[in-house]
Amino acid sequence: HSRSPFLNRKESAALRSDARLNEWKRTHVDRKAKEKKRRKRRKMGCCGIIVFTVWELIAIVAGLIALATNAWIMPNSAGTACLLGVQGAGLWTVCTGKGTAIKDCSQVLQADQTNATQTGENILNQLESIPDQIQSTSSWIFTSDDECTPISDQASVKNYYSALPVGAADAKDYWLYIQSTRGLVACFCGLGFFTILAFAAHRPGRGGAAGCSHFLKSLQISAGICAIGVFVGMLTQISQSDDFVWKDFGASVESGWSNVANMWGWSWWVFVGAVGWALLGWFVMCITFCCTPNEAKY
Repeated sequence: HSRSPFLNRKESAALRSDARLNEWKRTHVDRKAKEKKRRKRRKMGCCGIIVFTVWELIAIVAGLIALATNAWIMPNSAGTACLLGVQGAGLWTVCTGKGTAIKDCSQVLQADQTNATQTGENILNQLESIPDQIQSTSSWIFTSDDECTPISDQASVKNYYSALPVGAADAKDYWLYIQSTRGLVACFCGLGFFTILAFAAHRPGRGGAAGCSHFLKSLQISAGICAIGVFVGMLTQISQSDDFVWKDFGASVESGWSNVANMWGWSWWVFVGAVGWALLGWFVMCITFCCTPNEAKY
């Protein structure tokens, strides 16, 4: 029997209705899936910003601690203590300590031959003492005791760094080194704050924020590495004084290493740690950018 035209039209309308319903369902499901994916990406982006901000703040705080403490120079042997003439010195203060200065360091130096093992032990002791030293009020430039120059007395700090080693016939002026280290450490901390701001401003369509973040981070790391290099360069120059037993730094790697390593203090190590932590933070930044692609909507 032939079907009536009315039934054919009815079936066609039903099929078209089913097709439209299926199309609506697919569109609705796809829209929900995309929205869910966008929410996930937004959440990942927010988490990345929080993680990087906390990470970067740790580096900044460590840099500020190094800047505000007075143990960049801390002689770890009798010979270096004699020639440097202080129990400790920072970028802003000098701690001469108590007792009478030894005028002739030659005998002290002759008896003060440290090897790499002893130097390594001294460094390990410095690192282990950092938590206790940070809690001591005498370690800070604003609350140091009578054995250290006040923060307002920059003339004494300049006089000290202008003639090192103390009492040496070939003493040199290292005041410019200290000023440069100050500025570079301050730039390291300041650039860290600006990096956080640029990173937090990153959104799809704001590619400049990502580029600015990488640029500021590169400047921050460069400032930190330069500060470390300038300070180590100063200690190396001091170790080449005629009054040191190990005059030629390059003649013996072990002697040269021991000589320089017995002069720097725990504040310097804190700053080295800050630079290393900030460098790792650069990888955290890159991972966050990779996990928040440009098509994500905020």
